[in-house]
Amino acid sequence: MLNDNDNGTLWRCPNIVTLCLDSYNEEQQQGRLYHRYTDSPIRFESLFAAISQMDALYDDIHFPYASTETRSFFTDRRAREQMIRRSKKIPELTEHRRKDMIEMATFDQVTEQRGTDATFIIRVSHRQHSSWQGEVTWVDGRKKEYFRSALELVKMIDGALGNAEETDEEKEL
Repeated sequence: MLNDNDNGTLWRCPNIVTLCLDSYNEEQQQGRLYHRYTDSPIRFESLFAAISQMDALYDDIHFPYASTETRSFFTDRRAREQMIRRSKKIPELTEHRRKDMIEMATFDQVTEQRGTDATFIIRVSHRQHSSWQGEVTWVDGRKKEYFRSALELVKMIDGALGNAEETDEEKEL
């Protein structure tokens, strides 16, 4: 098991995701996602697709709870307002919904997965202001950073891989 650099442990929360990048360049980012609610990898062809899959997981387990509703150009405003009114009348118990999800993998099985190019363990602690806040551990670089938005997370991943490529090029010189 990987240790972080704060107190020697990773948070064992229900929404830990391991992002395994098997191929990474400017045009395409291929890899696999692992979480506790599936026993097989979720394959993706871009970081955007990976982020979308993670967001769907967080919606399914209601953790962390999204502080805003997702907006779209194609959503009927009246239907959305009715849905919001109904959800206020019948509050869902997020803990009850999470219990309906069956854990298919242990925490250690999720965090021991590795990508060909890089591996990141991501813990989203909040979904506020229509974005994510949390921490990311770059397994290969043995570093942990906190992010304030999903965009910042993507930039951290891209920066880690860009630095790794520069280091490889420096070794060749």
